[in-house]
Amino acid sequence: MSKVKNLADQAYRTRKGPGYPWWDRLDLNRDGEPKLVLHNVVVVLTEHELWRGLLRYDSLGNRIIKTRTPPYGGEAGELTDIDGGEIAAWFGDPANMGMAIKSQMAIEAAEIVANRDKVHPVCEYLESLRWDGTKRLPDLFMDYCGAVGTSYVRAVGPMFMISAVARVMEPGCKVDFMVVLEGDQGLGKSQFVRELFGAGWFAEAMESPAHKDFYQTLQGRWAIEISEMQSFSKADINKVKQAVTTQVDVYRPSYGRYTRSFPRQCIFVGTTNDDEYLRDPTGARRFLPIRCTDVNIELLRSMRDQLWAEALARYRGKEPWWNIPEEAAQEQDARYQRDSWEDVIVEWVERNAPDSHYPIEMVGAINSVTITDILQHALRMEIGKHSRPDQLRVGAILRRMGWKRKKCRVGGNVAWKYVRPSETG
Repeated sequence: MSKVKNLADQAYRTRKGPGYPWWDRLDLNRDGEPKLVLHNVVVVLTEHELWRGLLRYDSLGNRIIKTRTPPYGGEAGELTDIDGGEIAAWFGDPANMGMAIKSQMAIEAAEIVANRDKVHPVCEYLESLRWDGTKRLPDLFMDYCGAVGTSYVRAVGPMFMISAVARVMEPGCKVDFMVVLEGDQGLGKSQFVRELFGAGWFAEAMESPAHKDFYQTLQGRWAIEISEMQSFSKADINKVKQAVTTQVDVYRPSYGRYTRSFPRQCIFVGTTNDDEYLRDPTGARRFLPIRCTDVNIELLRSMRDQLWAEALARYRGKEPWWNIPEEAAQEQDARYQRDSWEDVIVEWVERNAPDSHYPIEMVGAINSVTITDILQHALRMEIGKHSRPDQLRVGAILRRMGWKRKKCRVGGNVAWKYVRPSETG
């Protein structure tokens, strides 16, 4: 019998004693040696004293984590490709199990074991808190960001916090708005978000939502900051809106062989140094602006646990987080970057433009117009130069002004016109 075989036999014998009751659960061959099957690897990773409780599944990050230094060395943290080889090498060592398994089997077994022991770090944190009963969320943005205490600001604070709790308690629940923190550069807006959510559960999106790498940032995060809102084009802003309203992300997780659907667990927070950053003519109702003047990080650190404890209590009390305040429309409108054509169009429909800008047959108040009317007479563009983008631009401005698109009969034909709000009832 070889020296290696002797060492292996010795290793097996040391594991047959009372201290190793899991040995009886192994599938052994005729020689009393563990077979190279997945079941045996799972048993060892689950019950061996060196492995018990080491592998867990992080339900926030959708990943396997090592809760402590594994038997082969290294550090605690996310399981990587290297760990698959290390686990296989540990099993193959005659001083350990003497089982020549492959890395793929090691990874499969690790996935099975971790999936049986799931952990959600944010939920565990929230459930460890005890609220003292003092209501602080309505004053969140006043106390910690120096916002003016309007009814709008007081309503957004609880919405914001409860929605974040809901997202981890009910992954994929509907959160279709995004708070945008405004204020001077260097004020501490990003630090406020980082301290509130915790550095390990926070990330700044380095790519636009139009870029595929944007979604890599979401994994394992509770809050994602979308900074420099003023730098986004209208197309990018629409992508931000789409990202905010998405409830399920689809991707292939680490070590996964198939693409899977993962209910969204994070919320988004925008930051900007500007006060005109919304380019959506419909009013960008997804964005809830908060003007910050004085970010108090030290106070936030001292009260963070109580803020989240209150948010959890309000969530469990079934307090809604989806009722956007009526005042939000005014706040959003104040951040809208006006189209340079808008003033010209307003002047024209109110008959404040020169008389030469109106066709002879158009007399009296203007209560309905066509896109062509605006392009040809208000903007003085030749009919042959009316492009599709120009038409869409005018339509967006009219809708923003509150005018409604309706089918109207013009002579013997039916045409689309925009009708003044007072004329639509």
